[in-house]
Amino acid sequence: MELEEKMGFLIRMIQVDNGYEFVNDDDRTAKDSAFEKIAKALHMKLRRTGPYSPWQNGKVERSHREDGKILYGRKVVISEQELIRQAAKHEAEYNKIAKTGLTFKNPNQVVSEYFSTCNLCVDN
Repeated sequence: MELEEKMGFLIRMIQVDNGYEFVNDDDRTAKDSAFEKIAKALHMKLRRTGPYSPWQNGKVERSHREDGKILYGRKVVISEQELIRQAAKHEAEYNKIAKTGLTFKNPNQVVSEYFSTCNLCVDN
């Protein structure tokens, strides 16, 4: 999987809200959604947030808002290549900024520390 290769570790669990783009309503059908089928095929567990509890997805919602401001709020993107370039630039800048949730380390530092002690890393 491309993301796992880029990050260098296996994704074992994904937390999702109860949106129909991710999961089917168990009360309506026993069938898995397309997303659930793919997650199972990749041996990933899905962890569903509680119903009507958006605060459980607070970090990702804030991240989407901030990403949207940076990627779309400052200028018009005229091509897919430009969007990819802007996203890569934003990612590089974001990963250099210390975060309180990471004990005032930046994401690059946390990933480096992880790899220095990792025994579940994907072979490159």
